[in-house]
Amino acid sequence: MMPLEAIAINDLQTPLMKKPTRENELAERLQALYDSDDNQPDGADVLALIEQGFKRGQTIYVGMFNDKPIAAVGCFDDGQTDAKRLQYLTVHSENRKRAIDAKFIKLVYDAEVKKGVREFVPVDADIHRIMSEYELLRVKD
Repeated sequence: MMPLEAIAINDLQTPLMKKPTRENELAERLQALYDSDDNQPDGADVLALIEQGFKRGQTIYVGMFNDKPIAAVGCFDDGQTDAKRLQYLTVHSENRKRAIDAKFIKLVYDAEVKKGVREFVPVDADIHRIMSEYELLRVKD
């Protein structure tokens, strides 16, 4: 079994899956993740927003596990500060309630801190809860 990985992408055609079975499989799977999540907007709407963001250099982190995307979260610049806005967190229904969301957010946090980010603005209530609980809102100097 491969461990959970959080991979930043800025194009839905990024070949994250080693063995995709069809074209656009990543986008389709991400859309299905959002569609199955009552806390998030419609999958097509989220992907449209994310693709708009890509044009402005924004990224989405995809949580990959055993060659399948099981989680995703948008990681956006707010344009005014160095803070990153985290929004549209979704986790595959079979992995909800298993603290995969917290593990995934921690991986995203670590990856962004390595890039020099010092502060995060969690937009979704779930992200805010996780980041508060694990003290990930600000990097302690």
